[in-house]
Amino acid sequence: MRYQPAHAAKSGSVPFMLRGPKSVRTALSAAVAAAIGFVPAVLITSPAEAAIVGYTITDTTVSATEGGNITIEITRAGGAAMLQETVTWAAAGGTATGLEDYDPASGSLVFPADATAPYDDQVKTITIATTDDAMDEVNETFTVTLTKAAETDTATATINDNDAPPGYTLNFDDASPSEADGSVNVTAELDVAAGQTVTIPISSADVTAKAGQDYTAIPDATVLTVLAGETTSDPVTITLTNDPLYEEAEQTLTVSGTADADVTGTDTATLTISDDEEQPSITIDPQTAAEGSPLAFDVHLSGPSEREVTAKWDTADGTGADLTADEADGHGTATAGADYTATAGGTVKFAAMTTNTPGVVTTAISVRTLSDSIDEASPEDMHVTLSSPTIAKLGADIEATGSITDDPADLPPVVTLLPSGNTVTEGSSGKKTQTYTVKLGKASGQEITVDYSTAAGTATDGQDFTAANGSLTFAPGETTKTFTVDIMGDTMYEGASETFDIDLASTEADVTAFPATITITEDDAQPTFTVGAVNMQEGDTGSVAVFPITLSNPADTNVEFDVAVVGGGSATDTGIAAGALDYITPQLLAVVPAGQTKGSLSVVVNGDDVYESNETVSFSLTPTSAVQNTLNLDPKNAVLSLLNDDDAPDLEIISTTAEEGDDVTVRGVVTGSAQDAVQLNVMFKGASVNGSTAASTSDFVDPGTVGVTIPGNTFSGATIAVPGTLDIVDDATAEGAETILVSGSGFGGGSVTDGVITIAASDGGTTPPPSTDKPTLTAAAAFRLGVGTLKLSGKAAAGSTVKLWGTPVGSDVNGTWEPLGTVTADASTGFYSFLPEFTTTGWWFRTTVGDTMSNTIKVNLKQSPDFFVRSSSRGTATLSVFGDPRVAGLSVRLLRAKTGGGWSTVASGTLDANGKFVKTLTGLRSGSSIYFKALVFGDSDVGLLTNYSNGARVTVR
Repeated sequence: MRYQPAHAAKSGSVPFMLRGPKSVRTALSAAVAAAIGFVPAVLITSPAEAAIVGYTITDTTVSATEGGNITIEITRAGGAAMLQETVTWAAAGGTATGLEDYDPASGSLVFPADATAPYDDQVKTITIATTDDAMDEVNETFTVTLTKAAETDTATATINDNDAPPGYTLNFDDASPSEADGSVNVTAELDVAAGQTVTIPISSADVTAKAGQDYTAIPDATVLTVLAGETTSDPVTITLTNDPLYEEAEQTLTVSGTADADVTGTDTATLTISDDEEQPSITIDPQTAAEGSPLAFDVHLSGPSEREVTAKWDTADGTGADLTADEADGHGTATAGADYTATAGGTVKFAAMTTNTPGVVTTAISVRTLSDSIDEASPEDMHVTLSSPTIAKLGADIEATGSITDDPADLPPVVTLLPSGNTVTEGSSGKKTQTYTVKLGKASGQEITVDYSTAAGTATDGQDFTAANGSLTFAPGETTKTFTVDIMGDTMYEGASETFDIDLASTEADVTAFPATITITEDDAQPTFTVGAVNMQEGDTGSVAVFPITLSNPADTNVEFDVAVVGGGSATDTGIAAGALDYITPQLLAVVPAGQTKGSLSVVVNGDDVYESNETVSFSLTPTSAVQNTLNLDPKNAVLSLLNDDDAPDLEIISTTAEEGDDVTVRGVVTGSAQDAVQLNVMFKGASVNGSTAASTSDFVDPGTVGVTIPGNTFSGATIAVPGTLDIVDDATAEGAETILVSGSGFGGGSVTDGVITIAASDGGTTPPPSTDKPTLTAAAAFRLGVGTLKLSGKAAAGSTVKLWGTPVGSDVNGTWEPLGTVTADASTGFYSFLPEFTTTGWWFRTTVGDTMSNTIKVNLKQSPDFFVRSSSRGTATLSVFGDPRVAGLSVRLLRAKTGGGWSTVASGTLDANGKFVKTLTGLRSGSSIYFKALVFGDSDVGLLTNYSNGARVTVR
């Protein structure tokens, strides 16, 4: 412990201080003083004690402001010689506390000896330091005791306080309690501790909280007490009221402390009490009343409120949200002004309540209903909606339905149909829309549905009128609705007016006067008719000639005509000769269907490939007696002109080889046929053919121009000989093969296809010498129709061996020939025959008997295509062609018969690797009947001829 030596030397004592809280310092100061022996045996002298003789204390009561020094002077009186004396002193006792309020000190004073006169007073000083603290306290004292032997003397020292009273704040242990907490404590907190007990008067005051309702007020004269040396007072308890009222917001009160001698300043603390009740909700119940009686809706508040509760309410038409769709099924809609008096912005109130008020409060809203004579849905619904609550909140049921039951005496309205004159003229074309008005005899308060429908009488739906049906919905208050029926205007002669019915049905209105009959007035003239002529090419196969029959306007029944052939035409429907059968007698009745203006007479034309002149035939169309009785139509004729479309026959000269000296009969193969004879001219001249050597005039005898007749009805493929013979000159000149060109022309039709007569090399040539017994060779036809065999026959020496040789058309005739078979000629007649197979080409044939060779003939192969047609889906037709023979790459053309005659190409293509061609046509009219055929082209270079298929008819799906 450190101290200042100067202070110790002066005072003879050691000053020191203890610091800390007063209570601690007080305890320590006494303990320390005792420990170091500062405290004398006697701290305070009693008044009976004697003072120290010869010594005086200048002042018996001295003072200093805390923090200053207390100074005491001790005087030893002079006047006589003085010995050295020692006096002890000690500071202790009183209200001040050593080590806290002052430095507890003790010491001794030595007065020196003085034997020299004059003997002056000797003075010694004691200085004690006081403590300057911040604690407000009363003035305090302590005693300084002077001791010399058994004598004592005292002086009282006063420490004057220099601190102001402390300030304070008021505190709650919970400044925001819930009313359910029951109580809250308030205390005061000094800003510094005081050296004395401090009391602070407090009081409570309402802000929004109410004393006696929300809490118990602090009693008058209540103080908060803070003990000396402490900073916190003992608490004062405020009791809180836990009530059932909803108090809207937090309730507040204040606690205030006032000033007195113990403290400075004032303080106010605010206590906020939170409510523990849920905000009450407002709900409304549905209500039902008869029209004319009020609807009284009960409105509920779920709990009491400290303040008045209000809410807005409004009315509206229709069912409220409190009814489900099933519950509202069958209800109508009440209309403001007609069924009830509307309210907008009405107010419902619940008075302010006390804690004694029951938990749920009910009040009422009244809505006036109105009486009328209108038939209405029962019940009709309106609803009340709550909104904008104050203090409370809206509950789950804030929209309540008010159901108004109708007066049973209100009858439903009677339904009528306008116009009342139920007659309409049909017109000549298009649709004439007739509007009908359905009228209610009076307005209804409910939605009314009237179903309308039409039913055919003598009028026909889709022909005279268009059936109509539907529903008309009358909203409450509506009395008229319209619907339309289309009257079909036409030019059809129907003979008399026609009728249909309109029926009305309703479960909400009176429709006992229905159905109503509507009359469509006939305004069309009796029809006349025409029939057109048909000019058409006859074709190669069967086709159909269609004569259009046209009525000036349709009739409502079939218009039928008896059909008969009128004599005098050149076309015939009998006979077996080529081209004799031109048509097939048509059906005996032609019809224009009811309601149509177009009919037809169909005649099957027997197309062929026979060349003939144009031909005609006429058919009479006479209305049947039943038609005549109604329409009085005159008969008319239909003329069919068949135009020849076939080429005149062609004579293809058969090329052959002759020897010098031969008399050659020149033959030709007929292609095509004619109904009448065809005249041709044939000429001969030496000519080079494909590089051959032309025969000279010295190699043959030119017969000049030779007339050739192909008789009528000669079948195609027949062989005809040119009149006379061609004489080949036999000379001695060695020469190679030479050629003679045989050509010609027709007049009045017909043609000649060139042939070549080859004079075989002679006198050293390569051809065997002619034989006197030369075999002959002919073919059963000029061509084979389709793949298969064809009979070849001839004559040779009786019993001789005959060998058949052949080379395909297109090969070099002078090239390699292949053996095709061997037979033995008949032993008596010399007759022989072969059946060679034709597959893809025509053939050149010859026979030999030993070294003797027959004439050479050419047999072509002609297409015989198969043709099929089908319709497997709507508007389509699939055409299939199979070549015969099935040669890939051949061109195909698909043909369609035209109305009025002729053919049109509808598709083309080529045979595929399987010899097949398939085409599907689309966009065809459903229900139509169409006649098709196919044309498969050949290849003339290999002797394959072009040909048509059979025709086929299909009805389009």
